[in-house]
Amino acid sequence: MHKGKILILSYSNLSSDPRISKQILALKDSFQIETCAYDNCDVENIRFYPIYKVPPHSLKRKFKRFFQLLTNQFDNYYWDDGKKELLDLLTKQNYNLVIANDIHTLPLALAINANVYFDAHEYHPREFEDLLWWKLIYQQYIGFLCKKYIPKASAFSTVADNIALAYKAYTGANATVITNASYYQDLNPSEVSEDRIKMVHHGAAMRSRKLELMIEMMNFTDDRFFLDLILTGNDPGYLHHLKKLAEPNKRIRFIEPVNASSLCKYTNSYDLGIFLLPPTNYNYLHALPNKFFEFIQARLGIVISPNPEMKLLLETHHLGVVSENYSPLAMAKRINELTPQQITQFKKNVDVASKKLTAEENIKKIRKIVFELLQLPA
Repeated sequence: MHKGKILILSYSNLSSDPRISKQILALKDSFQIETCAYDNCDVENIRFYPIYKVPPHSLKRKFKRFFQLLTNQFDNYYWDDGKKELLDLLTKQNYNLVIANDIHTLPLALAINANVYFDAHEYHPREFEDLLWWKLIYQQYIGFLCKKYIPKASAFSTVADNIALAYKAYTGANATVITNASYYQDLNPSEVSEDRIKMVHHGAAMRSRKLELMIEMMNFTDDRFFLDLILTGNDPGYLHHLKKLAEPNKRIRFIEPVNASSLCKYTNSYDLGIFLLPPTNYNYLHALPNKFFEFIQARLGIVISPNPEMKLLLETHHLGVVSENYSPLAMAKRINELTPQQITQFKKNVDVASKKLTAEENIKKIRKIVFELLQLPA
């Protein structure tokens, strides 16, 4: 028997959002779950509401909204006609709790119900600080939403310790850290070859991540190292650019994307997971992304740039090596120093950590937050 009714709000595609999938899995057996997002999830018997409908084209409307931003009418800007209609619809559903994912859903969630659990997937006040247009037009608006609404949430979580500390300094609100850990995979580390070390990087092909640095890195690695790139995204121009850059190096391949649910099993045959992520904005500096945990569940040794959140976890569990800085040459130097014996040991250490750093542990945290908010016995 369900213990209450929960709405999960997100401006994302639920079919490809692992963080929200974990929220649904954590709560669906105990509560009646409904979702409001760009698309429905893959779980049966969950009612869905579209969170956004494209408004009729209107230059007058666009100018009005732009003027609202320029004159700091931030609440008026937020509450457009679409959100007002959505609020009217969702308020009638009598939810016991609303889970708001990311800052753009939080004012709506609080208007639906005073009992709100807010999950910040990023540090929003500096999310796109590397983009001048965002800093000039949107940063003040996002900062306003964070300062005004985050302290009003009944519970608050985010993805990493440094991001939680930054939110505390900015808003005064304390966040529980719930990482992007992957589900436990029952896999074993694969054997490491003496003369062919297989490395992999997977994820979105986004220009801001500067994936070309890993391609450049391969120009400095020994001939025993090979890199496969498994890239997704909707920027075919950037993907074409990367392929042209990599063309002269026969030790780099581009592999077609695989289903997220089979990614760890697919990459289990590799030796090292690679991620060189320059700190072009605050969230990149303090990134602790899905792929880091997917490397762990795939039982790969890990090579990363010195982003502090990834570095701390890697060094705590002895999962691999960290480059001295964010340059391709520095990462290649750390890779070239590795022996097959060292990589084998890292993979053994990863195997031990894979049983601790799991989504299952985070699901327990989500349930604890929700049950305490609703004053229910665990």
